[in-house]
Amino acid sequence: MNLDLLLDETTAGALDAAWLLRAIAPCGEYGRRATAAGAPDARAIVADAAALDAGTLDALQDALGRAPDVAPALARAGVGDALDDAAFLELLRFCDAWLRARATLARHDRDLGSDAAAAACISLVSLLAHGRAGTYGFYLDERFDPALGAARGRAQRAQAEFDAARGRSTRSIAEALGRDEIGEHEFILMRADAPSPLPEGLRVIREAPTYLLCECDLDERALAALARRDEADAALAQAERAVREALSARVRERVPGLDDAAAAFGALDAHVAKVRFAQTYACVAAEPADAGISFEDARYLPLLDELAREGRAYAPISLDLPGVAILTGPNMGGKSIALRTCGFLALCVALGLPVPAKRARMERFERISWLGIAPESESGGLLSSFAREVVRLREILERPHERTIVLVDEFARTTTPQEGRALLIALVARLRERDATALIATHLAGIAHASGATHYAIRGLRGVPARPAGGDLAEALAALAGAMDYTLAEVTADSPPQADALALARLLGLDDALVAAAYEALG
Repeated sequence: MNLDLLLDETTAGALDAAWLLRAIAPCGEYGRRATAAGAPDARAIVADAAALDAGTLDALQDALGRAPDVAPALARAGVGDALDDAAFLELLRFCDAWLRARATLARHDRDLGSDAAAAACISLVSLLAHGRAGTYGFYLDERFDPALGAARGRAQRAQAEFDAARGRSTRSIAEALGRDEIGEHEFILMRADAPSPLPEGLRVIREAPTYLLCECDLDERALAALARRDEADAALAQAERAVREALSARVRERVPGLDDAAAAFGALDAHVAKVRFAQTYACVAAEPADAGISFEDARYLPLLDELAREGRAYAPISLDLPGVAILTGPNMGGKSIALRTCGFLALCVALGLPVPAKRARMERFERISWLGIAPESESGGLLSSFAREVVRLREILERPHERTIVLVDEFARTTTPQEGRALLIALVARLRERDATALIATHLAGIAHASGATHYAIRGLRGVPARPAGGDLAEALAALAGAMDYTLAEVTADSPPQADALALARLLGLDDALVAAAYEALG
């Protein structure tokens, strides 16, 4: 599914969609192409997460990670180009990886690709086997063509003859200079040591006040040997080109099967990444529903991962949201995370993924929208917080009437309570007209009763934890998390005012006298 049609930038940021995309990212280019082209099956993902152990997934991902991208080589072979040794090596490594993955799946009674794909990979490995040179090398072995061995023999003999002829010529000049030996290429001759005239065959390349930079010319025998060597090298190059062309033609015959193998590899790469995700986070396939969203013990995974790194526990939540509902609760009680959990599960389902929950049932939304206080950069710094929210709401409501879930986090909290309450009541009515699913988190009272919406409340503090000695903030937050009940409970009327905010203020270090005065004012 096109994420741009499902989420706008604000919603993607609020739900941390980038985290999810990283969590299901395939190993290589094959998987990325397959992810862009195909839609996953959540039930198949969950089934394989239960059937395939972590070792099997490791083996598959190792094979997938080692496979080079052979699409360019196959394209060149398909149009009749001669491949080079690097391309043959890539094809050989791809087939090796593909066959390893196929063997791993076979142990679990699963196949990889078509019979044509398997035949193409097996035959190509056999075809190129003589060229193996270690793990990451390929060499045009003489066994590919006896003529290649003969051409290499002639080239080696011609090179030896040339080396001998050049050596004789160089030794003759060295003797004339009174030296045991000189370099085969450029060398320095001091002017004080230079005979006059210079020996025949010695050429001065550059003169300096104290020395001459010289080079030995080849004599007639060496020049003739050089010509024979160049001729032998050209013949060898032609022989190697003929072998590469013949091998490339054999590869071209297998291109359709290898294309099938690459497509199967891509589908496996994308699938294994999602199976790993489902296995790691104990995901389930959501049951389809005509409308709404319902889940039990669901987790918002980006936060779960963050808490796990800090060694802190995560409290899953459950919710039944058939249409539009209001969510109230204490500060730091998890209202925003409840919204994100709904959006994250909806995102998983829209992408064809299983969801991190014990059980889930929901429709497949075409649009997920987040309405909260957006970054100033989104609508311009000249707008107030409330104005940015209004512009954001207008954009959401101007979209076509799609199957939409709208997640509202403290909308209108920066205006007067009376006007904010009125706007939220009107928003509930508009969302119902559009048959949208929505969860609206707010601190404003009486909205659920006035709008007739379902009302959920987070239970909140089970008791006021003691303020930590020394006012340590991390210790205070840990105490708060331990005392907070994040359960969502349906209520039949707006809850009475809670003093959780005042308890939180005291826990975080606000002085006792001020907090006591606030309690007194609260009555």
